[in-house]
Amino acid sequence: MTSARPAPILPLALILTVLMTAWWALLGRADLAALRLPEPDDMVRLAQIRDWIDGQGFGDLVQARLGPPGGTPMHWSRLPDIVPALIVRLLSPLMGPARAEIAAVIFWPELLFFLDLLLAGALATRLGGERTAAPAVALAALAFPAVALFAPGRIDHHGLQVVLVEAMVLALLDRRSFLAGAAAGASLLVGVETVPVIAAAMLWVAGLWIGDRRRVGGFGLGLVAAALAGFALLRPEVWPADRCDGFTPPLFAAMLIGGGAWLMLGGLTPRLPDRRWRIGAAAAVAALALAAIWLAAPACLASPYGPADPLVAQAWPDQVGEYGGLLQQPLGRALAFLGLPLIALGVAGVFVVRAAERRPEWLLLGAIIVVAIATSIVQLRVAWFAAAFAAPVAAQWLERVHGRGVALLTAAWLLSAGLVWQTLGAATGPRPDAAAASCTSRETLAALGRLDTGTFAAPMKLSAYLIGRTQHRALAGPYHRNVQGNRALAEFFRSAPDEARYQANLWTIDYVALCPTATGGLPPPLVKPGGLAAHLLGGAAPDWLEPVSLIGSDLLVWRVRAIAAPGLQP
Repeated sequence: MTSARPAPILPLALILTVLMTAWWALLGRADLAALRLPEPDDMVRLAQIRDWIDGQGFGDLVQARLGPPGGTPMHWSRLPDIVPALIVRLLSPLMGPARAEIAAVIFWPELLFFLDLLLAGALATRLGGERTAAPAVALAALAFPAVALFAPGRIDHHGLQVVLVEAMVLALLDRRSFLAGAAAGASLLVGVETVPVIAAAMLWVAGLWIGDRRRVGGFGLGLVAAALAGFALLRPEVWPADRCDGFTPPLFAAMLIGGGAWLMLGGLTPRLPDRRWRIGAAAAVAALALAAIWLAAPACLASPYGPADPLVAQAWPDQVGEYGGLLQQPLGRALAFLGLPLIALGVAGVFVVRAAERRPEWLLLGAIIVVAIATSIVQLRVAWFAAAFAAPVAAQWLERVHGRGVALLTAAWLLSAGLVWQTLGAATGPRPDAAAASCTSRETLAALGRLDTGTFAAPMKLSAYLIGRTQHRALAGPYHRNVQGNRALAEFFRSAPDEARYQANLWTIDYVALCPTATGGLPPPLVKPGGLAAHLLGGAAPDWLEPVSLIGSDLLVWRVRAIAAPGLQP
């Protein structure tokens, strides 16, 4: 196998990183200057970083301005906060906190983008040699939807997860099993979205162990080391034992059990020269590990997000604030997310079935793409991993068609460019709703920031922007742990105006906001005939709500008038 030479792809990755980051920053310069970030999660992540810098404990992940009084413990990891927080702390004395935050939200995704491009080039080299590295870097820079995770402002944790999974796969191909296990464990400490692709990689490792007694003890040791490091350094103060939605006791136990299983197989290797015995040992150890996880961490095998509230599940199905599954998406979005992965899957399939190309490397990347595409049926965002690994796979196709005619090569490049599929998806999908976009525009957020600080009952996407851009509180938000606040918001908007008045007092709501759209930015089940949301959208506000005019915004806002027994608490 040709050894990797990072030097030739390093300049290309650096140039593409700088140019594309500069272009994205130029396009979004007004929003970046106002610290209006691309996604709700980015805004709440920024709020979490600010809270930490302002004195909140490293292990205290409670978002005090979300949910009922007392706040909501987030399921996020502190790990993705470290670099942007460090940038803000270092640059604030030189340029002020606001400019330091702007620098942080640009540089952190840019750094991850650079690493993503380098890893794509290295993976392509392992598959097909050094000549495929440069095309892989170029395709990785176009690999939508994965590349969208590295745009300026995208400080949420998914970009870091993609880079860690790529590092895991590269380490596996280089037979650095300890680093692979450590990278897999680190990705789990960041979030459990990586479980499907890590499971696919583990099956591949098990297959090699059965086939040629590949060393696997290092993988287990790396996984255990990551779990213990997380326990020592990243364990949050709120550590629920009934959830597996982040680094919780069940996930910690599952990581230790999984790492121990690999260590057990590694110890058995010298004693099992016969393949049939290795198959039996692998099956027995896997069964024991699953049984142990079922006993010690049942949440990780059942519902990792915990029990769903029926009303919240009706209003916001498939977990609050997520994309949802493939079958729930408009055709345009599904095409944009899965166009490139499906092309790469076809390429990988052709290479795998050819006897000359039937190498373990192809089986690993093909398995990851298959699992990511299959999992996207349940949760579309897992397609990010499929797109990331599609770039080094598609680069092999470009190398094979090189020299066979300009038309064929051009077609291969276009089909392998994820941004082309994004453009096709945008052309075939519904047009962006300008009224919905105005709900979280920088003008709207600036106007809301000028209001006296209070608690908002507002659509969830707006709530996240309120937390990240203003000092207001939000009753609900797109986070599944905020069960009490999310249910309260659903009941509030569904209730008749007189009942909603009592709930406004119960939950100390100061403002009510709705987007200037047909449903006010709420899920249709919350716009119940006769309910408060229906009254407000119909122009029939009750007398206990006072309209608030926002300069430069069409957002519908009302201030709750003082009512009897204002001191009531839920």
